[in-house]
Amino acid sequence: MIRSFASVVCCTLISSCAVMGRQQEDQRISPDAAGRIEKGMTKEQVVEILGAPNRIEYIRKDNDPVREHAYVYEHTTTKYTGVALAFINFGNSDEKRDRVVVFFETDGKVSAVGTSLHAQEAAFGFPFGQ
Repeated sequence: MIRSFASVVCCTLISSCAVMGRQQEDQRISPDAAGRIEKGMTKEQVVEILGAPNRIEYIRKDNDPVREHAYVYEHTTTKYTGVALAFINFGNSDEKRDRVVVFFETDGKVSAVGTSLHAQEAAFGFPFGQ
């Protein structure tokens, strides 16, 4: 009976499981498409290249609360890694984001573009640190 109990305890302690997963939110942003946005383009041209924005920012300029000020495009990639050792679990996640913000003048033309494209850098990582 002691051998059976010891066998069950050993099997429980050495049993383990590893899990890896990836989650993506919103449409990917092509670096080539983001690079084609230029100062002076119209909102229609921007939408034609990048598609519909995830969010539209408004500004209260000249007492006009519905004036579109910027289009925001976002994409997020998260990669998860987990290890379960008997009754102890360890996990790690790495989230990176692509963001393109297109700013408009009052005439509706592009005045500036800000880009931060890092979603592809999300990585699976060992749950115990770097």
